[in-house]
Amino acid sequence: MSDSELTITDLDESAQETALMDFVKFYVQHYKQNNLEILSQYKVDYAMNDINQYLFENRYFAPEQLVEAVLKTKRELFLTILKTLKLPYNANGALKDNTWDGWYRQSFAKIQQGI
Repeated sequence: MSDSELTITDLDESAQETALMDFVKFYVQHYKQNNLEILSQYKVDYAMNDINQYLFENRYFAPEQLVEAVLKTKRELFLTILKTLKLPYNANGALKDNTWDGWYRQSFAKIQQGI
């Protein structure tokens, strides 16, 4: 299977953990900025609601501690979100040809343009 075809479920355990950690850092950052509307256009509301409740209840954790704790506790929900997004990955777990912030900006620009 070529890198261009790799999904989150195709990654080995180490690469999948890298992909999850990158996404969780992105997610927590945008949660704290009350800026998750791009993700809410996907059918992952139930996962986001559960994750957001956990983040709210533990909002006094240090940022690094919060990222690690929410990933440990809500790993399967984050995996569900990534499966739904269906983005391509490199074999090392990084997004293929993009970053999470880049993906977010591109998604936001499409909405502004009405695409």
